[in-house]
Amino acid sequence: MAECKERPRAGAPPRLDESKEILLELLNAERARLKVALRIEEERKIVFPETSVIIRDIQKLTTAVYGKDDAGESGGDKNKGNPDFDLGFKMPKLG
Repeated sequence: MAECKERPRAGAPPRLDESKEILLELLNAERARLKVALRIEEERKIVFPETSVIIRDIQKLTTAVYGKDDAGESGGDKNKGNPDFDLGFKMPKLG
């Protein structure tokens, strides 16, 4: 009988006290993971709970790299047109 391997688990949340250069690398890696996760979800017509973890990590990393705007929200207008901020795809509509 074939050995059953457990599904990989999400890693630890990113450490936000790293250098900006490392945080940008992590942010780019998380964006790439999100693209793949969304593509697979669309193809298989399923939702991975891990996708929300990826999205939260992107939000945390974005705030760590770009800070908060005057309204206290992550990102804000200062990220408009910033190629490091753009996910490179449109989020699918839910529902």
